[in-house]
Amino acid sequence: MSGSQEESFAAVPSPARRLHLAFDDPKAFQQEYARNLERGGAFVATSDAFELREVVEVLVEAGFGGEKLVLAAEVVHAGGGGVAVQFLDSAPDLRSRLESLVEAADHAIAEAAAVAPDDDIVVGPADDEFGDVDLDDHSFDLDGAVAEASVDFAAAAQPGAEDDPNERTFTARAERSPMRVAVRVKAPTGKALTARTRDLSPTGLLVSVDGEELPIGREVRVELTHPTSGEKLDIPAKVVRHVEGEGVVPAVALALQPGAMRADVERFVADLKKADAEQQRGGIRGPLEELGGPSMLQMFAALSKQGTLTVSHGAEEGVVAFENGMLLVAQVGSVMGVKALARILSWRDGFFEFRSHVDPLGDGQSKIPMEAAILDALRVLDENNRLSSPQLPASARLEVARERLGALGQPIGKTEQAILELAAAGFTVRRILDVIPENDAAIRSAVTALLDRGIIRLV
Repeated sequence: MSGSQEESFAAVPSPARRLHLAFDDPKAFQQEYARNLERGGAFVATSDAFELREVVEVLVEAGFGGEKLVLAAEVVHAGGGGVAVQFLDSAPDLRSRLESLVEAADHAIAEAAAVAPDDDIVVGPADDEFGDVDLDDHSFDLDGAVAEASVDFAAAAQPGAEDDPNERTFTARAERSPMRVAVRVKAPTGKALTARTRDLSPTGLLVSVDGEELPIGREVRVELTHPTSGEKLDIPAKVVRHVEGEGVVPAVALALQPGAMRADVERFVADLKKADAEQQRGGIRGPLEELGGPSMLQMFAALSKQGTLTVSHGAEEGVVAFENGMLLVAQVGSVMGVKALARILSWRDGFFEFRSHVDPLGDGQSKIPMEAAILDALRVLDENNRLSSPQLPASARLEVARERLGALGQPIGKTEQAILELAAAGFTVRRILDVIPENDAAIRSAVTALLDRGIIRLV
């Protein structure tokens, strides 16, 4: 019965850090398997610090049967004395690989029952601690982590549930899947933000979009687009959470409010999940540092007639789409075009995913030959590096010295005027760089000049 599967079927960047998930009690393993493992995740106790989306190896060891195996996983939540991970193997492959551990647990429990037949042996899934509560109506996860509202709800529904990180993470996120599809978020003002989802379920989604334009609590409408059929579905939603980056909010969590449309939403999301899974099977994913941004982009553009490249860096995510040698879209939050491409090429670490499919993300961006776009982006990046000022942290805010401004004897330029207006509105340095269309180098140079003249101050 004992054995070992040390290899990890899903691709893992090397060297990847390893987590250890050990079970000495077969009943504890059965409960964990029913609650989390077969659903694709686990909570692993550790005092080490991990980054969200960091790819790791998890050694799952069953001491009761001498079985162990190594699974590739991605960190989706950190805190509470450990990390929550989502395994990278497909659901059928994962269940197949865990089968030997399940059999070992069944065998160990059967042996214990034979020795002590009067003992109460729990065989099968653990009881649903939340009774009839429908967590799908109340929970929402954030890029794999459950939002505070769902944690509080779960704790209220079952005293003591807050002590079990597995329950609050994977019971609530059972149906949520990383999924990249085109989405338009339409605010009451009529403005529509075009972006892509990071994850999606019938109850909510995480969207790579500038959160400063979508404050928490705002009622919006979400238009999802099927990647192959082009079918669209428009759903009421509400902004419930911001993902915080350095001086910027690069993503927002939206809770769907389908009302009578719930059945339609569930059907549509199920169709999206199938289409997305098909695209994932034909895609390529890995750590950014192995290839480097420029080489990676040039390689994919040369090998594929069309494609969409998604690059994640910390809390930020950028997307590049091309077709027949032409750049169709380059976007990081609200930043578009060559400026966004330069941002993406500046990232030295993170992860990329390439799919030979183009999402309908174009929103008026001009088509540019890929080679020319990459050269322009590298030129912009070089200028940014040469003129980069270390005293301008992205999260810093600027204060306008109005007494100095009133004493100016000459007019200021258009870029400087925009900087002063945004600084007075409380924008961070990063948000100022995002909003003004000029290259970052020109904006930083103008900010530095205003600082030197005492017209603005760093807060």
